[in-house]
Amino acid sequence: MRSRTFKAIAAAVGAVALAIPMAACGSSSAGGSSDNTITVYSYYNKNTMDPVVAAFEKANPDIKVKISYSQGDSEYNSTLQTRIAGNQAPDVFNLNGNNRADLMNNGAAADLTGADYLKGVDESYFADYTKDGKIYGLPISGWLAGIVYNKDLLKEVGYDTVPDNLDDFATLAGKLKDKGITPFLENGQEMSGSLIGLLGSYYASTGTNGDQEIYAGKSTFADQWTKALEAWNKGFIKSGALPPEATGLNSDQVKQSFMNGETAMYRTGGWDVNDIKAAGVNYGFAPFPAYPGSEPYVDGGADPAFAISAKTKKKAAAEKFLAFMNMEEGLKLFTTAYGSASVSSNYESTIDEQLKPLYDDYFFKGKFHWVSFEKGSTAMSAEVIAQQQGIQGGQTTPADAAKNLDAKWDSVK
Repeated sequence: MRSRTFKAIAAAVGAVALAIPMAACGSSSAGGSSDNTITVYSYYNKNTMDPVVAAFEKANPDIKVKISYSQGDSEYNSTLQTRIAGNQAPDVFNLNGNNRADLMNNGAAADLTGADYLKGVDESYFADYTKDGKIYGLPISGWLAGIVYNKDLLKEVGYDTVPDNLDDFATLAGKLKDKGITPFLENGQEMSGSLIGLLGSYYASTGTNGDQEIYAGKSTFADQWTKALEAWNKGFIKSGALPPEATGLNSDQVKQSFMNGETAMYRTGGWDVNDIKAAGVNYGFAPFPAYPGSEPYVDGGADPAFAISAKTKKKAAAEKFLAFMNMEEGLKLFTTAYGSASVSSNYESTIDEQLKPLYDDYFFKGKFHWVSFEKGSTAMSAEVIAQQQGIQGGQTTPADAAKNLDAKWDSVK
């Protein structure tokens, strides 16, 4: 029997995120300057945005862009809030699931409603970036995540693809374990994508979005999440598909284990495709197994949106930047580098052939879900992670985890 394990890479791989000094973030938009330079603080990384900025400056030689980046979601949101509080707001920034409510509520983002540069994006993608009928962010692409699998490893145990139901998925996991192969991994330091996929599948079976019921005060996590947590516990945890040690792994460690041939499946999206190809893995993509009696779902939603500071003194230049992002050239450069799909009719993305069925059969048909809390986003996300880790480690039951989420929800503002 071959012994393939991800434990070695868990100890070997690590990264230290370096905070970007405030001085590197450029001049204050609130303070203004005499030239026509706009400051952009980007949620997206340098490899994604630098080609876009270069093309924008070439098309608009009278405007310069001073762009800075973060090292992840948490750092991005905290640094942006610090800059806004210190009257150093960038002219252009990004709204995401963990900062959008605060930034729309406190007046940091300008109202974009009715702007010509929003045209081409279906109104459904503006839902997360709209408050009281006003639009505050421009999403230009959509993301999804499902299960990427090693076709050769699955073939070794008699499977051509990932089963679409939890019972058969658990059976597959058992056969892989018997071969010394880790069945499935995901980043243990963020909300579980496999759990949220199951939650979306459960909501499809009930015909309602339970998260919105919770946010409106009409329901509770105990009522809406318990059954999905129980199904996740049975199909992913008790089956051994997702080992308890995975709680300590980050995304790079998970990816490396898959590329090394130690793990048969993991949760990811288009952002890892180039690395997987470079590693020579014979790969495919599948949705998460369905909640019993429902249909499979993927994780997904509109990518972080582009917003303009409500206090910018460079509004015209900032609007030109957003307009460029929603033009064919900007959309092509951005989505190609980021590995996402355009949600604008102004450009149709070329999607990896293995990933494309998930976009066509799930994302573009609305069969995706993600959790974006409408209050206390950081605290609630941390609580979900704590509760899912408790279930994985056997310290918490699904029912108690849901009750603990209710208690946390009641405590945040």
